[in-house]
Amino acid sequence: MDIKVQQEVKEITKGICIYAIIIGIISLVISKQPIHVILGVVFGSIIAILNFRLLAITLEKAADMPPGKAQAYSGIRYLIRMFIVAVVLFVSVKNPNIHVIGTVLGLISTQIVIFIKKLIISRISRKEV
Repeated sequence: MDIKVQQEVKEITKGICIYAIIIGIISLVISKQPIHVILGVVFGSIIAILNFRLLAITLEKAADMPPGKAQAYSGIRYLIRMFIVAVVLFVSVKNPNIHVIGTVLGLISTQIVIFIKKLIISRISRKEV
C-alpha cells in the first residue's frame, strides 16, 4: 500500500478508536445495558476499520487497471463489503449480547470520523488565511 494511503488509513483507524471510546463512555451514562452497546460499538468499529482498509486496497488496485476492468473490479469489491456489513448486522440482530444500535454506530464511525476530520481541517485552513 502507498505510504500516503497507509498514513491516511492509520489516521482514520485512530479516529475510529477514539470515536468508539467516546460512544462507549456515553453509553455508560445513557444506556440501561451499556455492556451490550459497547460490544456493539466495538464489533461495528472493527468491521468499519476492516471495510475502510478493504476500500483502500481496492482503490489502489483499481487505479492500475484499465477503466472497464477497474469498474467491474470495484463493483464486485463494493458488493463484498456490503455483504460483510449485512452479515454483521444480521449477527448483531441475532445475538442478544450485542446491541444493534451500538453496531450501527460502530459501522458509521468511518463516515463520522472523516466528516469531523474534514470539518476540523477546513476550520484550521480558514484561520490561517
